[in-house]
Amino acid sequence: LGLAVLVYMGAHISGAHYNPAVSLAMLINKKLSPKEMGFYIFYQLLGAVFATYTLYFLGNEDFSVVSNTSDISQFIVAEILFTFLLVFVILNVALNKNIEGNQYFGLAIGLTVTAGAFSVGDISGAVFNPAISFGASVYSFVDPEVGTNALSSSDFFIYYLITGVVGAVAASYAYKKIAE
Repeated sequence: LGLAVLVYMGAHISGAHYNPAVSLAMLINKKLSPKEMGFYIFYQLLGAVFATYTLYFLGNEDFSVVSNTSDISQFIVAEILFTFLLVFVILNVALNKNIEGNQYFGLAIGLTVTAGAFSVGDISGAVFNPAISFGASVYSFVDPEVGTNALSSSDFFIYYLITGVVGAVAASYAYKKIAE
């Protein structure tokens, strides 16, 4: 639900681009140039690293972003499915001309992540954003002694990256199909 608040706060500044998967979808849908997407992703990754270090500074020394399942296929399906749903919702509430100017966009986006967290949080960690796992991965390389599972965060970054890209690309083409 915190994401809903941040979407309302940042929509007029950056389009509330907090997720590389969303920025990729906006590129595919011709709402961002490759250069703009590069800048967004650079700052999303930087923000994720800063957020991870802030959590540590605030006393959270035992954090990680890892799958809670031993079945990698469950993890992959969960992350692709909810990344797809998140990006699909974002494209529909942000780009669809029929609902242009709606005021529920932040709530729709935040509730999608909330539903994902409740549905698959125990399976995949409910990341749906490669930048989040990037922050934990960088931290685990810098200080692998912190947190019981911090090192395994870096092991999962590639999975979160792949599932984010697949979910975003699938949502982009599904949106293009219905928006025709």
